[in-house]
Amino acid sequence: MESYLYSIGIGVIALIALGRAAVVLYIFFRRSLSYRKRAVATPGSWADFIAYPEPYLLFAVTLSLWILHEPATVPATVELARVGVGVVIALTALAIQLWSIRAFPTVAVGHYVLPEQQLITKGPYAYVRHPIYALVILIWVSVAIGFASLVAGLITVGYVIPAYVIYSRSEEKMMLEHFGDAYRAYRRNTGAFFPRLRKRAPAASAP
Repeated sequence: MESYLYSIGIGVIALIALGRAAVVLYIFFRRSLSYRKRAVATPGSWADFIAYPEPYLLFAVTLSLWILHEPATVPATVELARVGVGVVIALTALAIQLWSIRAFPTVAVGHYVLPEQQLITKGPYAYVRHPIYALVILIWVSVAIGFASLVAGLITVGYVIPAYVIYSRSEEKMMLEHFGDAYRAYRRNTGAFFPRLRKRAPAASAP
C-alpha cells in the first residue's frame, strides 16, 4: 500500500510539471506568435527572455527524474511524507494555474500589451501581480522535494527564482509605461508573488 501511494504521488508531481511545460508550448505556438504582431508594446531586452528556457528545462529535468527514479520497495514514513508534501505543493500550483487561466483566458507567453488589453485585477490577480510565475516556482519546489533532487533544488534557487524576479520586473516596467497610475495603484495593493499582508498607504501628493 505504501509503495502504491508513493508511486501515485510521484506520478502526480511529474504529470503536473510535465503538463505545465506542455501548456506553455501550446500557448506559445497558438497565441504568442500572433500576439506579438498585434501588440502595441513588446519589449525585447535580455530580461524579457531570461525565463524562456525554464519550461523546456522543467520538462527535461522532470522527465529524467521520473524515468531514472527507483523507489524503495517499502518506502519509509519520511519518504511518504516528503512525497506527500510535494503533491500538496504541486496540486496548489495546479489550482493557481487553472484559477489564473480562468481570470485571464487570453494569457500568452512573453511580455506584450494588446490594443484591447485591460488591466487584470480579478481572480488570483486580486492578490498577487504574478500568480503564474509564483506557480512555476511552486512546481519546481514540488519536483525538488518529491524526487529529493538536489539538482532540481539548485536549479530552482540558482536560476528559476532569480530569472522570474528579473522577468517580472521587466514586465512591470512595461505595464507602468502602458497603464500608468492604474498600475501603480494596483501594484501598491498587491504582492509580486505572494499576497501582501498589509496594503500600502497611497503616496502623499506634493503640495
